[in-house]
Amino acid sequence: MANTSLLQVRTSTEDKEKASEILEKLGTNLSAVVNMMLKQIILTEGIPFEVKINHQAYSKAETVKEVETTMAFEGMDLTEEDLKMLYAYKNGQMSGDELRQQILNEIR
Repeated sequence: MANTSLLQVRTSTEDKEKASEILEKLGTNLSAVVNMMLKQIILTEGIPFEVKINHQAYSKAETVKEVETTMAFEGMDLTEEDLKMLYAYKNGQMSGDELRQQILNEIR
């Protein structure tokens, strides 16, 4: 490769292995993702993701309301089935991973 430089980063073996497994499933690798991030830093002249102190997660009820509001703003009304899934999540009857999987199964 012409005009390249070696970049070394220290991280835990566990984090590297977990990230590598996920990236492999996505069809990429750590080196490619680090290069993507560097390009985004250059393009945005900043860190390409939000960095916060004392980040407070939404409650499940707030998450459901956020999804409803965002979808309505985009002109995409939620179906009765969509709302049932969101409320099942809110009420602890379905995990976030289960909800995500059900949505992915519907769009495939």
